[in-house]
Amino acid sequence: MSWLTKILCRVIPIFFLVGCVANPARDTATAAEILNSKGFDISESILESYKRYINNDTLEKRVYFQGSDYDDFLLGTTFRLVTFRYEPGDDYLIAEFRSMEEDWIFSEYISVYVGTEKIVDRSSGFSRRTNTSIVDAGNMGSTVYTHEIYSLSLPLENAKKIAMTDKANLTVRFGGGDAGYVDSKPHPLANMKGLRAVVNLADYFDVTEPNKSLAEESKPSAKQEERVNTNTVAQTSEPLKAAVSEKTAELSGIQRELASGSIKLIKPGMFKGYGAAWKMGRLLPKLEILHAEGLWVRLAETVHEINLGDNLSYYYLGRAAYELGYINAATKYLDQSIEESKRALTGKCIACNGIKLPAEAELIKAKIQAAN
Repeated sequence: MSWLTKILCRVIPIFFLVGCVANPARDTATAAEILNSKGFDISESILESYKRYINNDTLEKRVYFQGSDYDDFLLGTTFRLVTFRYEPGDDYLIAEFRSMEEDWIFSEYISVYVGTEKIVDRSSGFSRRTNTSIVDAGNMGSTVYTHEIYSLSLPLENAKKIAMTDKANLTVRFGGGDAGYVDSKPHPLANMKGLRAVVNLADYFDVTEPNKSLAEESKPSAKQEERVNTNTVAQTSEPLKAAVSEKTAELSGIQRELASGSIKLIKPGMFKGYGAAWKMGRLLPKLEILHAEGLWVRLAETVHEINLGDNLSYYYLGRAAYELGYINAATKYLDQSIEESKRALTGKCIACNGIKLPAEAELIKAKIQAAN
């Protein structure tokens, strides 16, 4: 029996069982009920697209979200380098980093790098454990791998840097042992979607945290105070209006269009939009990098240059407008993205460039509504 046949024999019963038995740990209705009982205002529809990351503990009335860089169901947790866990109400995430070597490293700490930026500096973690796994290669035999696993808490901002970077930029260094150090990278098939889903949910619950006073909810963050929000000019005093007007005059043409919500893109159809679609395919890697690095004006400029009116393009415009503080415009673009997701030709990007649509557009809209 070939290795492929072995895998199919194992997988088909799994599909059968999954189809016949609902997993209560993934139940969105239960998760929404538990979260709402704790003071969160969360709808089941928002959780639906993230249900694979939901973990319900009905005995303790807890809900937490967990996702990893590598989510291949055939291999389980074997090749996962990073796992994030978040429980609504916490102001941090739990990050788990695991090595995968044929020999024990006997490491004493880990450091985590995004590019050359050190996100974690020689942390011994609050939990360290060891494990082994057997990877079956069929006729090629089996390999026993050792795992040294560290769990530690991460601020949301640091977790975002890890989740949103290109996987090639992420390095986890297991060091301090007899071997000096071993650098680990995500598996070549890792897609980082699980990590991104968890930080997106954490970001959402960060602005909908219960028991905040009205004063705290209305007080802008330092990041928001630095933004120039042209949508609120009419509500400001005359000196502030003048300052905002002067700042607005310094904006590029595209940024002014972005802020006003007036960017219109070609709607692809049976006989148009092919050139824009070809350009979009060629520039998808660039868009992913601009989005991950938070270069919002350049992201909007690139989307405008491509000029393809699909759900992903309008999502990018909505995210850029949101991050720059153009809330009314952001809502407009996000609505357009959600609408395009319903169309036959423009809604094919279901999980494009690591973004799940329309779920992530709806999530940002929910954050806007919760903050206002």
